[in-house]
Amino acid sequence: METFPIYLLELDANLKVVFPENSKDLGHTSFWEKTVSHIVAAHFHIPQARLANLPYCQQRARICGDIIYFGGKPDPALLSQIREAVGNDKLVFVFDDHEKRLPEDVRAFRRLVRRYGPKSTTP
Repeated sequence: METFPIYLLELDANLKVVFPENSKDLGHTSFWEKTVSHIVAAHFHIPQARLANLPYCQQRARICGDIIYFGGKPDPALLSQIREAVGNDKLVFVFDDHEKRLPEDVRAFRRLVRRYGPKSTTP
């Protein structure tokens, strides 16, 4: 069964679904450190090293077969966007507490955005 992490990045008014090439089975932390934190850092003008240990500051999920384990509210528009991004029209949401954002990571991220990011950008 295919399993891989995804991140749902809110980059200003755009939502970007990010997942490993070839849908590799990686842990969220590794995928965050090697790939996703660099995307977030570049967008918000934050030094990447400051984000390296905040893998729960953004929305994330794990796809296992046709299931999206997600810690947020299941939204039909989000489901459609994820299905299109990964090329699987059979995906369905299943709640998973482990995939929730951590309030401490979110607060740390917002502090970094205020410190480094453009004044017009909000997470």
